[in-house]
Amino acid sequence: MEVSTPDAADVWNARSAVAAVVLSAVVVAPGVVSPAYARAGATAVLAFGVALSTRALASTLLAFVRREPPEARPETDRPSVSVLVTAYNEADVLTATVEACLALDYPADALDVVVGYEAASTDGTGDVAQRLAADHRRVAAVERAESPAGKAAATNHALDRASGDLVFVLDADQRPEPGALRRAVRWFRDDAVWCVKGRCFGANPRDSVLALCATVERGLVERTEFYARDLVGGFALFTGGQALFRTTALEALGRFDESLLVEDVDMAYRIRRAGGEIRVDPGVVTRETNPAGLSAWWSQRQRWARGGMQVARRHLDWSLTSGPPPLTARADFAATVTAVVALPIVALAAPLVVVALAVAPGQFPVDGAATPLWAWVALAPVLAASLLFVLDARDGRRHDPVEFAAVFLLWPYVGLQALAVVTVFVAAFVLGQESVYVTSTTPDED
Repeated sequence: MEVSTPDAADVWNARSAVAAVVLSAVVVAPGVVSPAYARAGATAVLAFGVALSTRALASTLLAFVRREPPEARPETDRPSVSVLVTAYNEADVLTATVEACLALDYPADALDVVVGYEAASTDGTGDVAQRLAADHRRVAAVERAESPAGKAAATNHALDRASGDLVFVLDADQRPEPGALRRAVRWFRDDAVWCVKGRCFGANPRDSVLALCATVERGLVERTEFYARDLVGGFALFTGGQALFRTTALEALGRFDESLLVEDVDMAYRIRRAGGEIRVDPGVVTRETNPAGLSAWWSQRQRWARGGMQVARRHLDWSLTSGPPPLTARADFAATVTAVVALPIVALAAPLVVVALAVAPGQFPVDGAATPLWAWVALAPVLAASLLFVLDARDGRRHDPVEFAAVFLLWPYVGLQALAVVTVFVAAFVLGQESVYVTSTTPDED
């Protein structure tokens, strides 16, 4: 897979943007002459919004349920852990991440750190990795000499040096809190658990408005949505930023798929299909640095969106009619990947709401009876974000005061994210452009 950085890639893709405008016009135009078409399209947009907003608020409310892992093993019976950190042009954060790994509250003789770095890095990442290995006997630096091929390829290469009973996979910008590993390991007392996913907590909300909004968005996803899925038996999954695996599970399943942009969602599906369980524990926390620049943020969101579409194309089929996992998890997976594909279609059709208001005033869904539903769409996510702060306050976790402002920026932020998803949808399904793994950092990004 081709890999590029935001400063070198065509992240804005003007062809996709123009094609998206044309496609939206084609979708919307019939509504100008057909009020029934306009109403149907606007109703679909409203229904999609109600579903997403309701899920966001329901997940936040469910997340107030407390759940603790099993009791810890005796100190002499701890499984060994290899922490695997992958890095490409991340010299500025790598030292802090490795030092946080070495400071984990875990027996030193059962913990080692493998830094897998790309030789193609141009910001001194390799020098930092080699220095860390020279300074710390528990750190190994593993160079990947081939051309960069994405996160999955980097992880697979470094896995060859992992010797622990468990493998803690981290991005270079994920700094684990001291008690994160000890808590996560407790879940593996249940033999059915193959993976534990914690929470990525944004550490740089003051860097930019985008970093601010991404911090709160990630809080909603990582603290409430993923946790609620696991609580109710839905499709529990993990993100590539951080996850802890049984080594034997990875050996049984095979390596991460290097042809996909979101190898993490694919691996989560494979774990569940093989009968393994994924536990989501928001008490397992790593501090992350969210993209502050527009091009880095845009490329990250496009990568996630296109990767989700790849997973939908691969796994959304009739095999979901049978398990494992249980029906609730299979149905949730189907709904999740369907929503990934439906979101850009809904976004392209969104102008039909305005058209319906013009050609069919006083009729559903632009009449007074629909007002409470539109209000619900607008307010439920804002309420969910506000409750996130309450939830974290209950758990003794503090947010930067500036994050409270993000509640009022959610909808402009969602609109910008929808644009990123639409352009990548058009690139993939209309223009047929090849996938490119565009990183979220540039060699000179602060």
